[in-house]
Amino acid sequence: MANKMRSSGGCWTCRLRRKKCDEERPVCKGCLALEINCLYSYEKPEWMDGGERQRQRAEWLKKEVKLQATRRRELRYLQGLEIRLESHDASLTDDSDTAAPKDWINAAPPSIQTTGLSTPEAGTQDSTPASASDTALTDIALTVPSPDEHSSASPFPGLDLRASLSQEAEAQSAMMYLDYVFPFLFPYYRPSFADVGRGWLLVLLTKNKALFHSALSLAGYFHVIVLGHIEDASPHCHTHNLELLHEQQGLALQWLRREMQDIITRGVKGNLAEANRVMASIVQLMTCDVAIAKPGNWTMHLDAATELFNEIMKHHAMAEDGHACFIMVLLQLGSRPFTWTPKNHPWGSDQAILRFFTAQLLFFDTLASTALQQPPRLQQWHQGLLATLNEEALKRVPESEKEATVPHINLQEFLGVENWVVIAVAEIAALDSWKKDMRRAGSLSVAELVSRGSAIEQRLRGSLVALENASLSPGLADGPQHLLQYYAGTFMPQMMHGSSTNTRIWAQAAITYLSVVLSGWQPSSHEIQLSVTRTVEMLLSLPSPDCLRTLVWPFTVTGCLATPDQEQLFRDMVAGMGPLKVFGTIREGLAIMEKVWERRAEIESMSDQWDLATCLRCLGEPALLI
Repeated sequence: MANKMRSSGGCWTCRLRRKKCDEERPVCKGCLALEINCLYSYEKPEWMDGGERQRQRAEWLKKEVKLQATRRRELRYLQGLEIRLESHDASLTDDSDTAAPKDWINAAPPSIQTTGLSTPEAGTQDSTPASASDTALTDIALTVPSPDEHSSASPFPGLDLRASLSQEAEAQSAMMYLDYVFPFLFPYYRPSFADVGRGWLLVLLTKNKALFHSALSLAGYFHVIVLGHIEDASPHCHTHNLELLHEQQGLALQWLRREMQDIITRGVKGNLAEANRVMASIVQLMTCDVAIAKPGNWTMHLDAATELFNEIMKHHAMAEDGHACFIMVLLQLGSRPFTWTPKNHPWGSDQAILRFFTAQLLFFDTLASTALQQPPRLQQWHQGLLATLNEEALKRVPESEKEATVPHINLQEFLGVENWVVIAVAEIAALDSWKKDMRRAGSLSVAELVSRGSAIEQRLRGSLVALENASLSPGLADGPQHLLQYYAGTFMPQMMHGSSTNTRIWAQAAITYLSVVLSGWQPSSHEIQLSVTRTVEMLLSLPSPDCLRTLVWPFTVTGCLATPDQEQLFRDMVAGMGPLKVFGTIREGLAIMEKVWERRAEIESMSDQWDLATCLRCLGEPALLI
């Protein structure tokens, strides 16, 4: 066959990139799609010399393509927020849409106009969202008028009183979030008294309006759930809380749109603190959407948050030798950048914000990958942020990091799960994705699959044995004597299983997950049933059904592979959580199990096309089981 002649009329940009050009003028479709400069000229550009200048130009162009790709993704996220805002605004006059699923909270939010609270105008991107919370939370106590102040002259005394009441309501909701909701969502996050506790969270609520309103939205949802199960609760109070919940969701979206637009305009470089807070807002809104069961929204937030984190690392963490140093980012966020290391010093607010939401994002990204059938987007940072270094690796750590905590992010501190488990789950998800890619290409090597899987399993089992032989850390032990019991009231369990138990359950479920990736969907196999039984035994030994809120992913993975006679155990465990089973994703996990159990015969006949990723997508949308 004769070789196909390459056209000589293509643009110089496509020729440099060695891509086929459609030769459209004045801009070809390839350059238009990538938003890069399209160059047509009779004369060959000076940099097209076939040597060093051409190589440098090609490298520059690659970076430009990546930069424009990042910008397009950010703009798509903004467009997604616009669509959500339009949908949210439309739902205010449509009783068919609710702030929460009707079968969970049997009421639809009425129009915001009935709440008597100020709301930002929708659809005006340049306008500043306005609400009573424009006054910082720390100022609320100072601005609430005393009884004497109400008698002072005012042209609109009724409006003054209403604004004061609104500020009081927001202050109460903020404290509900701090006292009840945050500890419920993150029961293992117990910063020491010496590390100024959770003070950074209060600072963040005062500085970041998007996060403030999403926190109030979560508090409102939590309150609605509790009120819905109190016999003498006022129906008016229930309805009012739904109104506030819906309003706060809209305000959070509008503030996030504003913050995101600002960081896109100004860029991450030179605006680290602002980018850090925007990332926190996105992760918080993702947590909010998942907690109140808004399917499909979390993928949009995860894309934006991971992109922003990558930008933060690229612009602020890269040393001259190309080594990524997370401690450099933390030091830049200190009150005196680069002048001290965090050893024996409490973290500053911005540093604590970055550490907490980085931990959340790494965790969410890993769990998302198990449903999205792709490697974690942030897996490239796992080695530097999560891995425990051996002596040889420690010798290669730059002196500037010697005083830093290794690993830089300890997930056990934030989520009650040790890093090695999350790293293993990420590796299994990546292996599953690789297996499917190779199978589609017709080039799957079973020997390589088994070899890679066996290495992961060996590390998992070795770490699990070491954990089982180790004593519990006093700071994370079970029991009512820990300061955790003072974080909230009667809706918090007085006992929480320790992080060691939590990690063992996650590790055993990861072994189950790996078995399915290596051997396929074989629920009746001895190896899988042994792993499922061990996990069930640990789940049944938990001190309280409420403990399931930290174990939704392993609970669901295990339940999908349970035998028919084990099904009721899972239903009973969820039922034991009482009204709070609808807060978070445990109910979604049970719904996935029920769907899998219902289709047992069908799945058995097509077992070669079924796996755990398919389970996590069987409700129509991929599930983020956090």
